Amino acid sequence: MRRSAFAALLLAAWPLQARGESVRVIAYDEGGKLLETQALLKHISPAGAEGAGESAGLYLAGLSGAAAQGRPWWVRSSTAPQWSWSGAERVRASLPWPVPQDGFSTVRLDGDGSGYADGGIVFLNEDAAKTAWRQFRESLDYRVKSSTPAYRPSPEFRRLEDRAKEAMTQAHRPEDPRLRARLFDQALGDISAAWQKLLFEHGAQAAADPARGAGLRWGLTLDETAADRLAELDFIAERAAASGADSVRLVFRLNPEDFYYERGSSFAVYDRIVRAFSVRGLRVMGSVLDSALWPRSLTPQDYVDRTRNLVSHYSSTSSERAVQIRSWEVASEPNGNWLGGWRNPLPDETILVSVSSAAAEVKRIDPSLETVATLYWWEGTAQDDRHPLFAWLAWSLPRGFGTDIDILGLSIYPNDNPMGIALDPAWRRLSELFPDKKLMLGGFGFMEKDSLHGYWWLEPDSVWEARKDILVLYTGAACALPRSVGGGFWWQALDQMLAEGKKPQALLRLYGSTLKRLKTPAP
Repeated sequence: MRRSAFAALLLAAWPLQARGESVRVIAYDEGGKLLETQALLKHISPAGAEGAGESAGLYLAGLSGAAAQGRPWWVRSSTAPQWSWSGAERVRASLPWPVPQDGFSTVRLDGDGSGYADGGIVFLNEDAAKTAWRQFRESLDYRVKSSTPAYRPSPEFRRLEDRAKEAMTQAHRPEDPRLRARLFDQALGDISAAWQKLLFEHGAQAAADPARGAGLRWGLTLDETAADRLAELDFIAERAAASGADSVRLVFRLNPEDFYYERGSSFAVYDRIVRAFSVRGLRVMGSVLDSALWPRSLTPQDYVDRTRNLVSHYSSTSSERAVQIRSWEVASEPNGNWLGGWRNPLPDETILVSVSSAAAEVKRIDPSLETVATLYWWEGTAQDDRHPLFAWLAWSLPRGFGTDIDILGLSIYPNDNPMGIALDPAWRRLSELFPDKKLMLGGFGFMEKDSLHGYWWLEPDSVWEARKDILVLYTGAACALPRSVGGGFWWQALDQMLAEGKKPQALLRLYGSTLKRLKTPAP
């Protein structure tokens, strides 16, 4: 039985149990088992999850991009998986999905581009691969014909491309839905491998291009704990410089005794840090306040005052050259729903006004200073409909977000919020929304601890191998982004790269060899 016949059978066997618009969902696991609702929720949930949440990573949006009404969209009373919504005639979907030999990705499902209407059927394994294949072909076409520099595919990429094409051809042939699902899953893995090769190769070509390469930067993050490791400062700075990095992001701690940094003594520690890196040739980007550190009582004026004092202290008129900071991250993950505290976060309007006013203040102090806003990647894994990346931008852009911002960054943490094959489409969408801005990878990493408590990458329980793979892939891919300045800024650099021990040393060496590879022109 072909897909149409199979779908007809399910229509008869599974009556809809939802109000409003609904679709039936067909999904098989890697063993060929048809998944009922609870099994599917578990299949797409993080490793070690006690139970799947009501949303379980699902995101339904109308064709305009706005979230469909009716979250949670899962029909929990139905044994057979169903999604239900209102407020949109047709919807597209995204959700986490384990890609063979690769890890969890956020996969898109769009019904061959036209979305899903009431009474339709989503064959999840098949639709994920078909959407990915179309987006991959679009990306390749764009990079070969329209990007600067144009992508020059290698023989290895062509081999991977051909393998993915053949896998898609083979997946369409079986009538058995179980075999069909397995083959489409395998094809999705092949698409992912080819896409990753494309992004890394194009990134390397961009890095070697004189016009693009000169503007790229490669960095590491010094989180707020850097202020507690002054005894290791020279060791840390020397290792960072020796890696080939040319930038660091310096996160200023909360400093409850002087939140506003009004006292000269509050800068003593940070002056030492800035000087240690500056004299070794590393550019420092100051981060005004990490998203996890925002006080619940913070007002826009509080944030502006803190920003003014930090920027003024490190301006060209106030500090010696070795302790100047010319780049400021004024917005760190403003689309997170935890700023001010998970249980009672600050209003979105307060956050938006705070970061927008801070950016304006930086430009008032010195228009030549660089301003950066780093957004947080999550879509279906967000707990509501306001804070997913593009949903938040749909709300914030009409309210002025991006004014006085020079660079838009994106932070990616696949253990919490899978990215995978969503990387390229997401970045291209950002470039469309911000046609006059530079873009960069504004921070990434994989697990703070050395054991897995989230979505796996490569394979479950291989945390350090996952870090290595993600480090290489995203460092290279960041260079291939439209109007990219590269970036990187591995978040857990202090503990996972700039500390004693074989594993941190190995990860830093891998980072260094990756940078060397990217900076070396291809023969």
